[in-house]
Amino acid sequence: MEGTLSDPIVVRVAYWVAVSTLLLAVILLATILLLRIRTQRREQRDAQAMQYWTQILRQELETPGVAVRGLERGEVAGFLEAWNAVHESLDDSASHRLIPVGTRVGLVDAARKLLRGGYHDRAMAIIAMGHLRDPRVFDDIAPHLRDRSPIVSLCAGRALAQIDPSRAMTMFVPQILEREDWAPGSVARILAENDDGSAGRELSKSLLRANADTTVKLVRFLADIDPARAAEVIHELMGGDVDDHLLSVCLQLVNDRRELGRVRKLLHATRWHVRMHAASALARIGEAGDHMNLEPLLSDSVWWVRYRAAQALLMLPGMDSGKLLAIRERTSDAYGRGIIDHVLAEQNMRAAV
Repeated sequence: MEGTLSDPIVVRVAYWVAVSTLLLAVILLATILLLRIRTQRREQRDAQAMQYWTQILRQELETPGVAVRGLERGEVAGFLEAWNAVHESLDDSASHRLIPVGTRVGLVDAARKLLRGGYHDRAMAIIAMGHLRDPRVFDDIAPHLRDRSPIVSLCAGRALAQIDPSRAMTMFVPQILEREDWAPGSVARILAENDDGSAGRELSKSLLRANADTTVKLVRFLADIDPARAAEVIHELMGGDVDDHLLSVCLQLVNDRRELGRVRKLLHATRWHVRMHAASALARIGEAGDHMNLEPLLSDSVWWVRYRAAQALLMLPGMDSGKLLAIRERTSDAYGRGIIDHVLAEQNMRAAV
């Protein structure tokens, strides 16, 4: 009797569970469709705004003083896309000519609101404010240099450097020591765009308090943007007590003939990678007589050392294929003769291309 009475209850519960599940599925599907329609409309609106403002910006480049209206709320994203894309295609002179348009349409106020959005909105707004080069927004952007997103923080670094290079470098360079997630290529681009010398000065200061690992990173950046200043740093490092890794980096970067004596001594280093990089350094700064220092490395136990030594021999002043073949003839070691053959074959292949 008890089982009979409970059966209708079970059926009703099952019925309403099924109905509820179906309703939830319909609501979920409708929500997905609505969101998709909304996204498509927003993308279409942004594309139209981008096209419209791209034309306006191009007209401004051709005929300065184009009449523009203030930005409407729904077209901010499209305008920023247009603004950033056009600026990235221009040199500094042409880029500056668009600044009045950004001021007239109210770019600063629009971009500031987006700084509270997602990482894409923050990045787009920061890039746009950088192109505007308005000192008023420097303090708005500065906190984003420590943003958790490496993309946003790097965008902030570049934007700050566009607005106030010297002040920006005092903040950006120390962050290089802390941000392991920053792509070296992006950092190098920001440093390379600096044209007032502040990047080189700040890198030199940071090297004074850097450890071995960060010194390697900083000295590479310094060599790219300020070879003369880097040469002084490398001179000090090679004259001091540094580990083999940092010494190898210095050998990869050295271009100063003052270091010839030190480089020659390092051809006899215990670590093979130091010997290898010393041989490569002689290829850049060596003298004709350095073939006598390099020839013993043709018999080195490590293939890479033999290879770099043979390459360096071929690149010494006054050296050519015929003279390298003469060295081969007086080399008794089979490995030495083999590596010379290898390097000469590579040279012939490059010549044939």
